[in-house]
Amino acid sequence: MASFPQYYIRFIAIGWTRNLIYLIVLTTALPWLCWRRFRTKRYQAGLKQKLRGLSRSILAATNAAGNASPTALASDPAPLIWLHGVSVGEVQLLKPLLARWKMRHPDWRFALSTTTDSGMELARKSLGKDIPLFYFPLDFTWSVARTLDSLAPAILVLGELELWPNLIDACVHRRIPVAVINGRLSVRSFTRYQKMRWLTRGMFNELSLVAAQSESNAERFRQCGAERTTIVTGSIKFDNVSFDRQAPEVAQLRQWAGILPQHRVWIMGSTQAGEELPAVRAWQELYNQFPELKLIVVPRHPDRFDQVAEEIEQSGVRMRRRSTALGSLNGDDWDVLLVDSVGELKWWWGLAEIAVVGGSFGARGGQNMLEPAAYGANVAFGPNTSNFRDIVELLLAGDAAARLPSLAELSDWLRQQLLDPLPGKARGQRAQAIIASGAGALDRTLDALDELPMCHVAERG
Repeated sequence: MASFPQYYIRFIAIGWTRNLIYLIVLTTALPWLCWRRFRTKRYQAGLKQKLRGLSRSILAATNAAGNASPTALASDPAPLIWLHGVSVGEVQLLKPLLARWKMRHPDWRFALSTTTDSGMELARKSLGKDIPLFYFPLDFTWSVARTLDSLAPAILVLGELELWPNLIDACVHRRIPVAVINGRLSVRSFTRYQKMRWLTRGMFNELSLVAAQSESNAERFRQCGAERTTIVTGSIKFDNVSFDRQAPEVAQLRQWAGILPQHRVWIMGSTQAGEELPAVRAWQELYNQFPELKLIVVPRHPDRFDQVAEEIEQSGVRMRRRSTALGSLNGDDWDVLLVDSVGELKWWWGLAEIAVVGGSFGARGGQNMLEPAAYGANVAFGPNTSNFRDIVELLLAGDAAARLPSLAELSDWLRQQLLDPLPGKARGQRAQAIIASGAGALDRTLDALDELPMCHVAERG
């Protein structure tokens, strides 16, 4: 092993080599990034914080207590746990873990970072009064160092997968354990990492814990270099679902939307570009035969809300938008409801008789089908579900969901379900039982995290 000065010199040299590569890539991509920022309104917030890193003054300003000075925050002996969730899905994943961990250790402190505007919007809405929130730093050595200096975390916990070499190297240098929870490594990402194995293996090897969703995910992490630290805990998403269609949040949405017992609700959720209009056309084909059918469309990305609204309006159906409706709706006055809000889909699924999970008919790789399955909905998805391979295999093996070859089959499949709802209802009951049997990952994950040796305050900074 290299002596400490040699290691430190190598640590600095490798970090600045990466900085140079990042700057070249950033400069090359700058015109595209500027165009995308202007076109989609994404990446508008937190850019300065991402580039420079989190300062102690900003941390003090975002501290939940609202009265802690930067010096007091830095010298507080209570362990601070840094949680990171890239976007909405990961923030939702971390919420129950945060709540349960706080119950176990009420004296500990927590902070959460996210990367996207929608992730921050949800975090502020649901966690903003409880813990400090900030934007995840870009993987430059200076932004990483500034963030670590300000937080002085005892542990860094990454939701699902968000590995950056400068950040991980800096944590290792400061003896800060890095854990990946609900670990998921798709076949496509695994193949990419394997092609760059000589560059990425050391990064995986430096992880203190990988709590994987399944044995197949765990094996991919091990082959990437995390042999010593990878365990299988199951998916926390099994613990983060609601089974109750009468939950207050679901009941409030049902009342707001004016859904009555005679209405039959089909939800097309987490949709990507190219999935909304085929759903509207399928509804139009079915309307004369099933006038009680209501379609609720929930796009995945907020920057597409206006575009989707315009496309649906041009189709000629009676549409209402969640964001612009004044007061509660009359369910007989709309055909298609566009849910242009963040963080509500979990509860909208509770209204669905039929639930079609988007992101699965294009190249996205699918979205979370656990939530509609937990409500016992008649769940379907498209052919591309690589992001949720294990869960899909589990549902399909139990005859608890349906896979559609393409959007062209959507109308015929829906007609069959509406004409004869009993097989779909039975599939939903089987799905609900499968999801219930997968619970327990949250406590197993926390047990594994609690066993990690924390970085002591004296070693931080």
